[in-house]
Amino acid sequence: MAILGLTGGSGTGKSTVASLLVARGAGWVDADAVYHTLCVSCEPMLAALAHEFGAVRRPDGALDRPALARIVFSDPAALTRLGALTTPYIRRASQDALHALSDRPLVLYDAPTLFESGADDLCDDVIGVLAPYDVRVARIILRDGLTEAAARARIDAQPPDDFYRARCRYLIENNDGLDALRPLVDALYEQIIR
Repeated sequence: MAILGLTGGSGTGKSTVASLLVARGAGWVDADAVYHTLCVSCEPMLAALAHEFGAVRRPDGALDRPALARIVFSDPAALTRLGALTTPYIRRASQDALHALSDRPLVLYDAPTLFESGADDLCDDVIGVLAPYDVRVARIILRDGLTEAAARARIDAQPPDDFYRARCRYLIENNDGLDALRPLVDALYEQIIR
């Protein structure tokens, strides 16, 4: 099994790229989905988040993600602390999920903070997905229902495109719609499986 990291900033279209590769037969482990599951079910991580950031749990005990987002996306040091706290939990759960797909010849590990968390060491190569800043803002507003200011704050808290250009073996420029993206992903898939 080959594991390909899939990374890029919020709103670049990583999930769309992943879906297109899955349609070609790849397996897919989404670190965000792993994290969302942990935000409901992983009591040790939830307790640590509440200890570090205060009132970030809902009455049912799950993580109040919007409350936590307001804290960490306005404070780079808080975002760093969040990553340091959650990364070990996400890594363990992701490794279990990757192992469950070991029968696939190609598995994607979709992680927005792949390099920052050190999870690139789980991958044989890495695909970076990029998109223009204003396109990302519009996608985040539409997808997450955020204000423009909140969408911009989220992007500004993440690495710039040059960060991914310097670290990723493969790059996908997701500048236009799905019709333009599909042939780029198909060509990349053919290049990878060769």
